[in-house]
Amino acid sequence: MTIVLGQDQLTIADVVAVARSNTPVALGVPARGRLDSARDMIERWSREDRPVYGVTRGLGGRVTMEISAAERASYSAAVVRGRAAGGGGYFDSTTVRAALFSRAAGLAQAGAGVRPIIIDTQLAMLAKGVHPLVPQVGSVGASDLVLCANMALPLMGEGRAEYQGEILAGGEAMRRAGIPVVDLVEKEGLALCSANAISVGLGALVLSDVIDLIETADAVLALSFEAFRGNPSPFDPRVAAARAAPGQQAAAESLRKMLNGSQLFEPDAPRRVQDPLSLRCGTQVHGAVRATIDFVRPHIEVELNSAADNPLIITADDTILSTGNFHTPGLAISFDALRLALAQVSTLSSERTVRMMQEELSGLAGRFSRHGTTRVGLGLIGMTAHTLSREVRYFSAPVSNDDNTFDSVEDQAPFTPVSVRRAVQQLDYLRQVLACEMIVSAQALEMRPRSRVAPVATALHDLVRSVVAPLDDDRGTAEDIEKVSDLLRDGKAIAAVRRALLK
Repeated sequence: MTIVLGQDQLTIADVVAVARSNTPVALGVPARGRLDSARDMIERWSREDRPVYGVTRGLGGRVTMEISAAERASYSAAVVRGRAAGGGGYFDSTTVRAALFSRAAGLAQAGAGVRPIIIDTQLAMLAKGVHPLVPQVGSVGASDLVLCANMALPLMGEGRAEYQGEILAGGEAMRRAGIPVVDLVEKEGLALCSANAISVGLGALVLSDVIDLIETADAVLALSFEAFRGNPSPFDPRVAAARAAPGQQAAAESLRKMLNGSQLFEPDAPRRVQDPLSLRCGTQVHGAVRATIDFVRPHIEVELNSAADNPLIITADDTILSTGNFHTPGLAISFDALRLALAQVSTLSSERTVRMMQEELSGLAGRFSRHGTTRVGLGLIGMTAHTLSREVRYFSAPVSNDDNTFDSVEDQAPFTPVSVRRAVQQLDYLRQVLACEMIVSAQALEMRPRSRVAPVATALHDLVRSVVAPLDDDRGTAEDIEKVSDLLRDGKAIAAVRRALLK
């Protein structure tokens, strides 16, 4: 399958396919015609010396200053060089691929006035694996200007890029890959920089990971229900229908599927009429995450399929308009909401880990130790889960309500890339929280064997046991948590869950 820019309606799945599976991308023939028309218009307006931001007039606070005809072509490359700052280390190649694809998709909408060769070169870089070095910090979300400038440098034969595992000068990476570099003309430098490609590309990858992780979290909750011998009545469809909060019915349906085949649905199987909130309110919390996923998705996909350029070329009306479409407060706010929702998933998971080891609640030996007062059993995993959950909550603090006073003209910023990047860091801690719960629940399930356990719970239990032995006497558990976290990170956990759901 080849994704065709300027023709296909792009989705988050397309970004993931290009970034992680090297799915090929092409520029559609009709899109080439639209690009040529927009380019002709830019050149005509430049010849006529009409006022155009970033073409015949300066940028930012210099918008009232004229750029001479002799300087306009060289100015395009200068725009990229002068804005290629940044710090905080570099994004991995997968994120860069997602961002490069996102920018090529936006340019293919023909609102920027670039030549087709710009997009062809970006797609060649994707196809041959030339990945620019892009700093993680430097954008405030009023377009990812600084970051996108770094991504554009190798296209010009400058900057640095990773190619076949080696960090090279941008021009050398392009030479080795057999990709000709491009001499930029009017407005192309601004078009390459003034975009939210980093936030959008990374956001698509993060949201894809969240979708998988919340399904895995449903399965982990099912494992804990089996281990606790909990009461599944909160998952009853009549409960969800009685208060149809966004996402709750979908979460309840998922939990019923995860527990399909369980003995817990028999009248006398649950130990208690009502369980702690960390078990009982799983569908409410996991449902809230699903609602925020639905909030985030359109903010990403509209960017993939839009011309968010400033200025914007409208060939049908022979006009060029200054815009604020590079501003992405909705994307920043939606990721703030997503991180808040994920923090609640973490809280419930860490609490279940502790509740499982409280003898008065679970009916199992305290901390799962048979060696008496001289041993701690799995008790310290509970403390670890709580500590990790605090880290998750720290990353949930909103950033879109920050402000930017760096420049008197660019006087507001949504801090979108920060909001998205914090979700990446938060997810890693959340995986570790869930790993703690999986280890404890797997041990608890062995201490309370039953004749019939849901296949999903069995699959997760067996997956944990494939990397972590049962705890008999005290041992260090940091490595155990790391190994189970890796199962969540590399996709083995969600794959095991989905296989079990087919049984």
